[in-house]
Amino acid sequence: MRSWSLAARSFSSLATRGPGVTGHPPLNEAFSSGAQELGKKFATGSIGNETQVTTLPSGLRVASVPQSGGMSSVGVVLESGARNENNHKAGVAHFLEKLSFGSTAKFESSDHVASALEPYGGITEALHFRDVAVYSVSCLSDGLDTATDVLSQALLHSRFSEGEIEEARESIACEIEMFKLGADQEPIVTDCVHHAAYGGNTVGNFKICPVENLMSINRGDILSFHSDNFRPSKMVLCGVGVDHEELVKCGAKYFPTHLTEGGPSPIVQYTGGHCYKHDDAPPPMIGPQELPTLTHVAIGFESSSHQADEYVKFCVLNTLMGGGGSFSAGGPGKGMYTRLYLQVLNRYHWVYSALALNHPYQETGLFTINGSSHPNHGWDLVQVLIKQFKEMGQGINHGELERAKTQLKSTLLMNLEYRNIILEDIGRQVVASGQRKTAPELCAMIDSVTPQQISEIVMKMLKNKPSVGAFGDLKYVPSFEEIEAAFERENGELTNRISHFLLRGARGGVSKTGLIKH
Repeated sequence: MRSWSLAARSFSSLATRGPGVTGHPPLNEAFSSGAQELGKKFATGSIGNETQVTTLPSGLRVASVPQSGGMSSVGVVLESGARNENNHKAGVAHFLEKLSFGSTAKFESSDHVASALEPYGGITEALHFRDVAVYSVSCLSDGLDTATDVLSQALLHSRFSEGEIEEARESIACEIEMFKLGADQEPIVTDCVHHAAYGGNTVGNFKICPVENLMSINRGDILSFHSDNFRPSKMVLCGVGVDHEELVKCGAKYFPTHLTEGGPSPIVQYTGGHCYKHDDAPPPMIGPQELPTLTHVAIGFESSSHQADEYVKFCVLNTLMGGGGSFSAGGPGKGMYTRLYLQVLNRYHWVYSALALNHPYQETGLFTINGSSHPNHGWDLVQVLIKQFKEMGQGINHGELERAKTQLKSTLLMNLEYRNIILEDIGRQVVASGQRKTAPELCAMIDSVTPQQISEIVMKMLKNKPSVGAFGDLKYVPSFEEIEAAFERENGELTNRISHFLLRGARGGVSKTGLIKH
């Protein structure tokens, strides 16, 4: 408190001094018109926030944005992920995620990588998604050359030793077991609904390594996938808080200078369908009380790619629907006014979670509502999710739309306070379009969304075939045919529940293989 008061008195005394003390006008006088214009430019991002993009002869794109401060982030966004596994063994991309920043031609181990970055306070991070991978280094600004060298080694010269591959195998096996232990099994049901939506191809490939491939993936499989996809022409070298010309020089120094075209990315085709994984085994005991065995369901429809005009509208719709868990840390006001909180979580005590998610990709997108409940309410859960989709297109009131737009802009601007998120944003936008939209441009696009536009995209979306992914105890989950028929009805009602279970009994119910018989 004392230091604050001293600073306040110091500021006050400076503000009352004349121009002869500092050579500048006193702070209690208005800025000149020129200074006011400069302030406006900084506020709108028209200076000091330009994203510069340069393409090298190898096809490597270099993009950067200036930022004040002594720290910087350098990274590579790569067009590679589970979507590229069509001609490779499923699960290879998951292995590469675990093998990030391991031994290379120059660095004998991850410890040597850490030692090289230590003088610059550097840390590494690798994130793998269905469509892209992000490798980044955060360090002091004078560590740009070393950081770029580390990125080049990790992406182009990794050894993938047998020991590292075995460690990755154990890590993935542990990760799969942890999914079974936790009540939040969203990654599994998200894998299922993607598999259903895209016919098990491209972005419909399982992001989590299939258990049946876990022990069979070998070094040859990893090298084959790496050779086909880890090419400079599929990369964007990004920098935040770095000099652009210096980053271009580092890119030319550490990445190949000749053009190495990667194979064309497989075409994504939305199909719709279902993927049910029945597992009614109780999770292992990890405390005095058993974790519940739940039914997890995700219903989705094709939305839009992140390059389409409708993308921002789907982002607003996603924020408007919101949702989360039945218990949310953080206290009141954390998304509690979104539709899924008001109309689902606050109304049905048996719903464990209800969450809207929009998954945008280069050529397509998938909008889903995920829900989980006790298995005895599997039928009711599906009915509630269907009703939420049907009610989306029946009108959006002005208040909830404005709240959603304000919340989305707030989230966008808050995320752009973080260097690593800025870096990923630069890379994703440059990979997709060769340029980057600024925050003011995106906010203007959000502000322009109207209730009529939301209704239009919902009605268009619901004309597609639904995609249903389900995991857990599915004995009371309706069949895909019944769900599809409910969407075709105006009221969205499923068929009579009693007749449903009588028919399921006649058809044989749940098979021993873990899939619902149809």
